[in-house]
Amino acid sequence: MTSPNQSTNEQHLPRKGFSTSEFLAFSSAMMIILSIVAMLPLIPNDFFPFLRIGEEIIKTGHIPTTEFMTYTKFGNPADYPYWLSSLFFLGVYKLGGATLTVIISMLCIGGYYSLLWLCLRELKAGLITSGILLILVVLNGALFFTMRPQVLAYPLFGLATLIIIRWQKGEDRHLWVLPLIALLWANIHGSFVVLFFILFPALIFGSGNRKRLVLFTIISLLSTLVNYYGFGVWTNIFSMVNNQSIQLYITEWKPPVNQGWQLNLFFLGFLLIPVLTAMAKPKIKITYWIWYLGFGWMALTSVRYMIWFLPFEALLLSMLIDPFFKKLLGNSRRFQNRTLNVVIGVCFLIFPLTLLPGIRNHWLPQSPPALDDITPVEAAVWLKENPQLPDNWWSDFNFATYFTYELPQRKMFMSNRIQDLSIDLIEDNYQISQAIYNWGSLLEKYDINVVIPGIQQQPDLIKVLSSSPDWREIYRDQQAVIFLRDQPPDNP
Repeated sequence: MTSPNQSTNEQHLPRKGFSTSEFLAFSSAMMIILSIVAMLPLIPNDFFPFLRIGEEIIKTGHIPTTEFMTYTKFGNPADYPYWLSSLFFLGVYKLGGATLTVIISMLCIGGYYSLLWLCLRELKAGLITSGILLILVVLNGALFFTMRPQVLAYPLFGLATLIIIRWQKGEDRHLWVLPLIALLWANIHGSFVVLFFILFPALIFGSGNRKRLVLFTIISLLSTLVNYYGFGVWTNIFSMVNNQSIQLYITEWKPPVNQGWQLNLFFLGFLLIPVLTAMAKPKIKITYWIWYLGFGWMALTSVRYMIWFLPFEALLLSMLIDPFFKKLLGNSRRFQNRTLNVVIGVCFLIFPLTLLPGIRNHWLPQSPPALDDITPVEAAVWLKENPQLPDNWWSDFNFATYFTYELPQRKMFMSNRIQDLSIDLIEDNYQISQAIYNWGSLLEKYDINVVIPGIQQQPDLIKVLSSSPDWREIYRDQQAVIFLRDQPPDNP
């Protein structure tokens, strides 16, 4: 029975079928979402080091316990909690290259926003409200669409949110899925803790069957321990969050700044909700406010957490603005031609497939590349053909993350695993990159024999190396220049 204070949005009413007009509205939104994902290139530092980790696991037959991608920190203790993502990415890339990788990304992100659509519809949001909010969330969330382990967690997050929203309405038959989500998520990405940021407020403030939710929350917590590191997967999260190198040098771990249209939208949402609440005075369950405030606080402390906040902002907005749209549009019935709705909807869902790498270049002029334009593909090919070059390489950061996979026999100066690097090493890398006054002594300090700067990224370093008698240019393309030390110093 519905409690007297339960909001209209949460009343346990029979769920209607997926009408053709809803299919048309949904497919319209999904066409935009999937098209954005299909056009995004693979970013070297977000993707290729994970392929290298996957290769190392297959090569050695176990998950690595030390750093193995750099010569500066080689052999130091290291954890790899995203081992399963690394193996999965490697298999996908080996099987279908960039095209299949992007298809997987489309399935994960498309699945995530499909589940968010269902969440909005569970709260009785209208088609127009759901479509508008879905697009707004996508415009904000596109910052986090580049393929990396976190993307695999998105549909798990969406599914957990949908299960709890239905639990709030008295439907608890799907709670058994939560431990499976926890088990898989804990072996994919460290963000699995977000699952419990959803569950704990629901346990305290929610309106569903608390006894059953307590049971499955406990089982979910225990499920996270079924991984290579056991309880260490939890301690790894806190060490990452408190890691000084990450906090100082990774932009997405810093608080958001109101610069750029996407972050303008983000802060506008924060301002809009209090205004709409004061005007509409809605009856919204406290659970949604707790989620909004909790995830909102997280998003204000770190750009990285915005992706988890945006769905709860959309849920609140749906309950605030949907009455306005329903009053404005009335009960008029639109798009009632079922056959036309289905045909157009299917076409909308098929269209993003024409934008996949390997397909779009056949019909789209100046088609964007499958790999980001900072990826040194030609330089990697040349380096493979010249194995006689000495070890100890310094390169542009993004170059290094690509070489890690393409040239696994070579150890780089640094990798994308910033948590494994000291602040001194990161500062020295910056000084070399910018050709600051002591760049030469730093190259000697680290016994660097090959330097590979980016033409766009390190023009000053290219200039000083070109004029130095100790260095000789041996290769150049549109992206990279390779310099070789004429007389490599003797290693101590």
